[in-house]
Amino acid sequence: LLLLAVLSYLLRLPNMAAQFFDRLPVRLTAIEATLREHLVEAAAAAEKLLPSNDEVSLQEWVECRMPGEIELRTDGSGLVLLKPLAKSTKGKGGGKSSSSASAVQAFMSRLPGDSFTQQEEDLRNEIVSALEKSSLSLSAVSKHARIRPAAKALLPDNVPLEEWIERRIGAEVSIDAEGPRTCRLQGANDPPKEKKESKDAFFARLPKDSFLPEEERLRLAIFDFLAAWSNQELATLNSMANDRVVTEAKNALLGKTATNLKEWIERRIGGELRFHDNRRGGHEIHLMDAARPFMAERVARLRHMGPPMGVPMGPPMGAPPGMMYPPPHMMSGPPMVPGPVGRPPHMMGPPMPPRGPERHQERSHRDKDRNAEASNEGATKKFFEKLPTDELLDKELELREALLDGLDRFMAEHPKEEGLALSALGSDKVVKPIKTELLKGQVSLREWIDRRIGGEIQSKMGKNGQVIIKYREGAGPEAESEGADQAVDAEAKSEAFFTSLPPDGFTPEEETLREVLLTWLETFMGSDAPTLIDASANAEIQEAKNMCIPRQSGVSLKSWIDRRIGGEIATWRENGRSEVVSIGMRDQWNEVAVAANAEEEALKKEAQGRKRKAEDQGGNRSASHRNVGNGKGGGGGKGAHPGRR
Repeated sequence: LLLLAVLSYLLRLPNMAAQFFDRLPVRLTAIEATLREHLVEAAAAAEKLLPSNDEVSLQEWVECRMPGEIELRTDGSGLVLLKPLAKSTKGKGGGKSSSSASAVQAFMSRLPGDSFTQQEEDLRNEIVSALEKSSLSLSAVSKHARIRPAAKALLPDNVPLEEWIERRIGAEVSIDAEGPRTCRLQGANDPPKEKKESKDAFFARLPKDSFLPEEERLRLAIFDFLAAWSNQELATLNSMANDRVVTEAKNALLGKTATNLKEWIERRIGGELRFHDNRRGGHEIHLMDAARPFMAERVARLRHMGPPMGVPMGPPMGAPPGMMYPPPHMMSGPPMVPGPVGRPPHMMGPPMPPRGPERHQERSHRDKDRNAEASNEGATKKFFEKLPTDELLDKELELREALLDGLDRFMAEHPKEEGLALSALGSDKVVKPIKTELLKGQVSLREWIDRRIGGEIQSKMGKNGQVIIKYREGAGPEAESEGADQAVDAEAKSEAFFTSLPPDGFTPEEETLREVLLTWLETFMGSDAPTLIDASANAEIQEAKNMCIPRQSGVSLKSWIDRRIGGEIATWRENGRSEVVSIGMRDQWNEVAVAANAEEEALKKEAQGRKRKAEDQGGNRSASHRNVGNGKGGGGGKGAHPGRR
């Protein structure tokens, strides 16, 4: 009768599943949509985090890094089960639930206090034997061919192996508390690992206008991989990194450095290849216009000679001896329209025709000119990307002040003149040192004016052929009253926004933005603190910010962080004067942030003192005019209300 009852239950299981799905509507319910969204996000995060060769499974990561929080396993039918063990605690390594801790304690209490059971002895011997050869990660110990069956024979499912190690053989075996969870015998000294060359040192020793032989080999391996790619989907960094020829070339160049393949591509051949994130969290490879001729040559070579064997080759076709195409400084090249990589070879265009010496030389000169232009454009773009979009830096305010003073003096002395020659103003003894310190020769003074304070000052070609500047209509001294009203209005809008927020809680939109920022910071990889530029590049953070902070409020993300979640997240400028705002968890970066912000405040007071002194000496020009600043650059008005912080 018992057997019949069990068989009857088992036969009903498929029907139970069918009945469950029959009850669901055609479209996903709200809770199903939420589950789907979280599963897709989890899959993308797992793809980014876990090794691509399946050495570490998601289940192993869950068991090792967040034990006692969720259960992720397969049942007897091979189906995946996912359920919470208890209310999880947030943070790296998770936290053990009370029920899990009690289960561990109950198991440990059944073991003898002054000896090992036979199963414990077997497990101990296997662990010690494995660690005598070398230290191993906790994950490697858990799935060791001899340790795993011994652990399974001894430990219940709800007792992690690391708990048994720490409580029963902790005097012999230690597990690192910081960084990778490494198991090692107590007192054992691992052989010293070869110190890897730092990223900065590696890139510093690379030639600026050519490739090392190892770099040539890697670049050609990458292009030959892309030329042979025939999948309809775009090639990704992950698929390229798994290619044997690319891997061998990468190891030959980067094996003893702390640099990865993606960083080398971005910094050395970024003018040829760019990465775009796809929906699955991978990095799609896109071909830039500058690399299309060379790619066509590699495709033609592949058609005529067959797949490459990975032999190191000389400089790329069409480039002068010792020069790469394009040179490394195109790593921050112009925003060219990217084209997809990963289409079948026949879609890459016809083979390039043979070139004689004359064509070779002509192309070399043309390439040099194009590369120099691309380098300048790339440097300009990189310079402006570092600047905040909704405020001016202190040094920018200082330069703006000097320019407006010079323009005022000129207009007072020459009211009928068309405008002030920019070359004369740029050579002014007050303007020149400020300009040099801020722009560092990366951009011209005219470019900075147009993109940062173009709402106030207009630059154009004068009748004498020189570039001149003048006030835009409504932006000169006569508009002081209007400018003051605008500044007051902007400050009022900002304060109105913060006043509208609950003083003892968060709005739903704020809670979302806060959670997204905290999660992003907790999972950020890198020894240095990330920046607000990094955060703003994250699509999820940008979307949450747009939902939380109305554009018309004029409130920056930095201001919101400082005033609403400053106890959890810190923002600061390195040394109090950096162009870039850093961001980090308060409990990790508090000392750095407090020191940097104190230095920034001291620099502000010093600058304000100099400004008051200059105003007293220069006739006390109205301060309200100084608060006007409607820029016309990207970002919806750079320079608008520069006094806002």
